[in-house]
Order: sequence, then C-alpha cells, then structure tokens
Amino acid sequence: MKRENTQEVPLGRIKVGSTNPIWVEAMGRESPAKVSESIEEIKEAQEEGCEIFRLAVPDEGSLFGLSWIKKQVDLPLIADVHFRLDLGIKAAQLGIDAVRINPGTVGNQENLEELIKILKDKNLALRLGANTGSIPPRYRKKNRVEALFDSLEELLAIPEKNNFRNIILSAKSTDVEETIAIYDKLSQAFFYPLHVGLTEAGEGEEGIVKSSIALGIILREGIGNNIRVSLTAPTPVLETRIAWSILEALKLRSRGLEISSCPTCARRKGDVVMLTQHFKQKVKERKIKMVGKVAIMGCEVNGPGEAKEADWGIAFATKDRALLFSRGERIKLVKQEEAEEELINLIIEEMEEKKP
Repeated sequence: MKRENTQEVPLGRIKVGSTNPIWVEAMGRESPAKVSESIEEIKEAQEEGCEIFRLAVPDEGSLFGLSWIKKQVDLPLIADVHFRLDLGIKAAQLGIDAVRINPGTVGNQENLEELIKILKDKNLALRLGANTGSIPPRYRKKNRVEALFDSLEELLAIPEKNNFRNIILSAKSTDVEETIAIYDKLSQAFFYPLHVGLTEAGEGEEGIVKSSIALGIILREGIGNNIRVSLTAPTPVLETRIAWSILEALKLRSRGLEISSCPTCARRKGDVVMLTQHFKQKVKERKIKMVGKVAIMGCEVNGPGEAKEADWGIAFATKDRALLFSRGERIKLVKQEEAEEELINLIIEEMEEKKP
C-alpha cells in the first residue's frame, strides 16, 4: 500500500515520518516519581517491541523522576503534560525527547511560546494531541470531528508562527468512525507526521477489537507514522503486542514469525490449539528472530495447501502422524508428539545457515 508522505521529525535516536517505519508507542501506568517501577515497565514494554514511551508528568515529583529515568533507558521519551506548561518547559530543559500538549488543557500562550523556544533550541519535538474528552469549551457545540480539527489547527498556529516545525499531530476519539474521519481530515490538511490511536478503547477484547478496526483502516489508507493501542490494562505490554500485531497483519512491519493456524473442527487429526500455543512459547523462549510464515493445520482439507504455501508448516495427516513442510516442499512424515520440535529445529537450522 502507498503511504502518505510527511515531513520527518527527530525524536531521540529515531525519526518519525517520511519513509521511516511506523513506530510503536506505549504509555506508562506508573508515575515517573516511582523511578525504579517506571524503568521496569519501560524495559518490559521495550522487550515486547515498544519503540517510543510516553509518561504522564502531573507534578514536580514526576518531573524529578523523569530526569533519572532518561539517564537509564534508551527509548525516546515523551513527557505528557496537561494544565501546567511549566512542567513541559522543565521537561524540555532536561532534554526529554518530546513534550505532548493538548488543545483543551494547554494553558496560556506565553508559556507555550517559551516551551517552543526551548524545543527549537534543543531540536526536540512537540506532540499536539487533541482528544474528544478534553475539547475546549468554545468548540463543544460543533460535531466532534470538526471540534478536534479546529482546536488542533488553532493551537498549531502558535508554533508555526514561531517557525517551529518539529511537530507530530494526533486527534483521538473513543468512536471508531470519528477516529477514521479525523485522521483522514488531518492527512489531507497537514504535512506533519501523525500519531494514530483510538483513545480510551476499553479493556480486553472490546478495546482490542475497536483499536484494531480503527487503526487497521487508517493505516490501510497509508495514513500514520506511529501508533498506540490505548487499552485498560495493568501494564503497557499488551498494548505493545497488539500494536505490532496490527502492523504485521497489514504487512507494514515484520519482526519475526507470522503464525497461521486453523480454527479447528471435528475433522482435526491432532490438538492444533496446544501445538500452536506450545510452538509460540518455544519461539519466545529460544528467541527465534527468523522472519517468515508458519502454518499449523489440523486436517487434510486445507492443511497441506496452507502448509505448502507457508515458509514452514505442519499438517496433521493421521491421528498419530503429521506432515512437515519447508519452502513449499513436503519434507517428511513425523510422529505428532515430535512435530513441534521438528518444526522448531527446521527453522533454527535455516536461521543458522543464514548467519554471516
């Protein structure tokens, strides 16, 4: 799919926009004032694939903690500031990679211009992020898509007047259709990179489904330069995993094995569910980084065809045997209890062969 072109914005050790990857962002649950707890959740999210980390900075204690966190993690950090731009100014003075502000909670213009000056001098970034839950009162009689756009456009005029362009935009709704509509509007109006997300998506399946639909459609249109899946969850690990799953499903990013498996039915000749779960766990434990597609299929209907089309595959053939495939070729018939290890070894062998 063709991606919308945008300008490039520096964000710590990476750049956002233009031809750069669509980065995965997550947000901390802990207060930065709890330094060790914050560092632990950042590292857990990073292990899962997080590439940008945002932290709420509501007070001076959080700001003090942020200065220590910055020294001990290597991810680009964004200070999320509401109501108190003085905290954003201090975060920028500390060299935090970006400051996020909201049109509905921004405060006075003098402080904003001071913040912009520091960001400009240090070549840091500004995230302008509007949300339906905090639309400025003067815009609340408009429909929410127009209100998000107009409030963001009004705020954007201030850094542009000060000739500052290291800007990333976002405008999020809790509604799927509104989220799609506002990002379509932003992409047509501005050349800045876009952070894409659906705000306050919810918990568990509901949040995952809503986020996947909204982000999937937006990304499929070529819109978006970094994403966050906003889930009600105790840590940022799950939202990071889902964000990567969305990008991989759309073939926008790839970081490892894509596993397809049948939903199972009465025709299955083996325990596809258990094999798939065990296989995924083994891949994680052995840190297999090979890129490719694996098919795990339960019977003779679609099994051989899907397994043959994948890079590697297993198709249960009888109640005690499974067919092993590699690169479209049938390799051998193996015992079902040995199928998982045989498949893992096949991938590892190829991985070792490709090492320089």
